[in-house]
Amino acid sequence: MFGPRINVRVDGMLIHGGGPNWMAPPLHHIPVGLMENMVMEQGIASVTTGGGIGGAATAFWKRPAYNNSTGWNFKGDTEAAFGSVDSGRSLSGVLGVSSPNHRIYGVGSFDKGDDYESAEGAIDASEYSRDVYGFGYGFSLNNHDLNINYYRIDTDDTGTPSLPMDIDWFETDMWNADYRTRINSVGLQVRVYGSDIDHGMSNFLLRPAPNFSTLMLPPFVGDDKRMANTESEELGASIEVDFPIASGTFILGAESKDASHNATVTDPDFAPFFVNNFKDVDVKSLAYYAEWSALFNSNLYVEAGIRLEDVEMDAGTVDAFPARLVDMNPAMWPMGTPPRAVWMLRQDFNNSDRSESDNIEDWVVKTRYQATEHLVLELGYAQKMRAPIYQERFLWIPLEANAGLGDGNNYVGNPMLNPEKSRQWEIGLDWDYDTLYFSPRLYHRNVNDFIQGTPAKNMAVVGVSKNANGDPTPLIFSNTKAEFEGLDMTFGFQIDDSWHFEGTYSSLNGDREDINDHLYRIMPNNLRLSVTYESNDFQGKIEQIIVADQKNISAANTNDPMNDNNSYTKTDGYSLTNIFLTWLVDSNWIINVGAENLFDEDYTDHLTGFNRVMMSTVPRGSRMFGWGRNLFGRVQYKW
Repeated sequence: MFGPRINVRVDGMLIHGGGPNWMAPPLHHIPVGLMENMVMEQGIASVTTGGGIGGAATAFWKRPAYNNSTGWNFKGDTEAAFGSVDSGRSLSGVLGVSSPNHRIYGVGSFDKGDDYESAEGAIDASEYSRDVYGFGYGFSLNNHDLNINYYRIDTDDTGTPSLPMDIDWFETDMWNADYRTRINSVGLQVRVYGSDIDHGMSNFLLRPAPNFSTLMLPPFVGDDKRMANTESEELGASIEVDFPIASGTFILGAESKDASHNATVTDPDFAPFFVNNFKDVDVKSLAYYAEWSALFNSNLYVEAGIRLEDVEMDAGTVDAFPARLVDMNPAMWPMGTPPRAVWMLRQDFNNSDRSESDNIEDWVVKTRYQATEHLVLELGYAQKMRAPIYQERFLWIPLEANAGLGDGNNYVGNPMLNPEKSRQWEIGLDWDYDTLYFSPRLYHRNVNDFIQGTPAKNMAVVGVSKNANGDPTPLIFSNTKAEFEGLDMTFGFQIDDSWHFEGTYSSLNGDREDINDHLYRIMPNNLRLSVTYESNDFQGKIEQIIVADQKNISAANTNDPMNDNNSYTKTDGYSLTNIFLTWLVDSNWIINVGAENLFDEDYTDHLTGFNRVMMSTVPRGSRMFGWGRNLFGRVQYKW
């Protein structure tokens, strides 16, 4: 699972990003240097975590702690970092003053890097630049806690080589406020948040301008330069109460969100040209959830929850320069001409009912049983659903605006999509004896109405995609059927007081069930092993990552001889060696150094997209090459 199927949040905020191609996915909105921690829920996610059929993760910002003594103290957490693979440099810090009841602080982060190096050379259009700053206030007294935060994120000249455009700019404003209290045995939490994102893209800023069309209309003569401007506003709120009942804890909550999106493509060399690929899109959701969990006799944990959500979305009428040519002179552009095809698509979309409503029903049952002193058994069964995102429904003209799939295909939306419905079971155990532990998880998941690209049959869609947008075989988002089955496992043992060994292993199959095909972007089998040495002020770890071949390739996404934007080839296995060293100099200073891909292995990560940049080290249409050797260092100073 990836992208919008995963419930990824930042301090409880569910941010879907300002661009239709997810150039700023959720974790783009929190720099590593300002992240306190990230919590990932293993296995089936609880309903209190939120929606999504593919798991849950939440990242939290750093904030200064309140004082344990009277008066005000000046506190800070700063760090500087460098990485050789892209000459990346980062400077970040949290500075503030705090008392036992108040804290006032500011945050800042500055990240910049050049094109990254692979074992075969530098990768064009992979540089990045991002500045983040903000401030916050916290209040804590008895059982009352209040936090208010504002952040500004400015991203400039950042490459996305597996997408048709690069980031020209992101100007993002985010804010959130939350209040927590506990009155006797009843807890209350209220949160409100919002974001305003302005985003620009370009296909000629960091890469050679492409020539994907031979049409003799002005926007397509010579290099086909394109820019895109997008806007996104999101407002969310939630309330949750918890209280004891029947030997356990009962949680009731509600969560709402309202988001609007716009995106327009233009040609800098021909001012009249434009395409409203998304116009006045509005997405509203309102969810209610309840969860009960209890621990019986100190050896049996039970959890049951249900989440009901209504999702409503709508889109305004769209337009495009080629369609206006037909409006002005219908006789000049008869059936069979590209402007007439664009006109037909516009008319069909604008004359359709664009209001859609989905009912989402999630439920979860999980249990853990302490069978013996050394063995814990776990079993879970759940239904999780996902409403289509606005790109999957309202992309009326074939483009690669598809939430970052990176498969090189043009897509067109489908307003008639049904929500995905996933039924999943999981069985696992946690076994430990003395210093040895072993924790495997088996899981199986069937997804009805799985949203996947299938060949578009509408001749107007095919004609526009072929003649104007560089892909003769576009896809349409469709409901299909998918099956996932896999094994995740962690294991390890303590060698002596200073040394320990640990590892993880993952195996996964993902297949279409309605036809004989594999799913796109399925993780190859992989094994991660490490040996760690620890003393009071030093930790050293050597890690080996072993990834198998991936021969199970999605034909629907990549087996297309007529489309040179991707390649239907297996990815070879590889092995990477990493070294991590950490010194705790004193209570204030921490130094980290190390090497990733120590032996400069030449490899391809199967989970990446396909290169869309011409004249790059990576052949156009091939999967992105992996990072070369990265020597890195980080110095952290806290007080």
